[in-house]
Amino acid sequence: MTTYKVALLHLAPELGAIEANKKQVERAVHLAAAAGADIAVTPETVIPGYHFAELIGTDWIEPQPDAWLRRMAEMAGQLKLNIFLGYQERDPADGRLYNAVFCLDKSGRLAGRHRKMGISAGHTAEAWAAAGTQVDIIQCDGFKAGILICADTWGPDHAAKLNTRGAQFIISPAAWPPRPCPPEGCWEKRSAETGLPVWVCNRTGVEPGLDFTGGESIVAVDGNRVLEYDAPEPAVLLFNWDDQARQPQQTAFEIIPLN
Repeated sequence: MTTYKVALLHLAPELGAIEANKKQVERAVHLAAAAGADIAVTPETVIPGYHFAELIGTDWIEPQPDAWLRRMAEMAGQLKLNIFLGYQERDPADGRLYNAVFCLDKSGRLAGRHRKMGISAGHTAEAWAAAGTQVDIIQCDGFKAGILICADTWGPDHAAKLNTRGAQFIISPAAWPPRPCPPEGCWEKRSAETGLPVWVCNRTGVEPGLDFTGGESIVAVDGNRVLEYDAPEPAVLLFNWDDQARQPQQTAFEIIPLN
């Protein structure tokens, strides 16, 4: 039987506070590792916040891996932890910017990336980003993970492709507030359609004009929400995953408060 201890880092990034948010992520990663986690997942846009472009622009975004991403990869190797890290990147070939998730494996290697595809042309908060075009499996530490960022899970197509390509589960870093446009069961629907478990790492906190308080981090299996957390406090959410049974080994997250 293969089991993994998973940590969803349900954080509250401060809008535009890049250095402070990096320190918050590093602290949460260390707490996850100290609790015995094999896999840690951050929310989407956890470093700049969601509406960052309006406040601090995009000049700070570099081709990846930049110095901090390299340091986080070294940390993953030192802590023997696989990290799925939401971060932004600039394509060195054409200068386009992407909202991405990077997989840093426990050998200290950048094992893969996924660029968000579900970019709404009419959504000004994401106007800075180009849409990704590929759905790929990331092979990391003996497992095959599919990555879908937030609205990538809205429709069935991307999850279906991950299923046909052999993903064992879908990891979905998100910045999805409960209002004004809730997820409307899309995570459960994707798990029901594909048979793939969906692990959603959402965020909390407040930004001007958008309240993430009550944002839900969940685990969905076969169309059912089997674990969930929607408290306003940031926390490290832990669960033991039985990959053979395709179920968590408990009925509630183990919670490590961050405040």
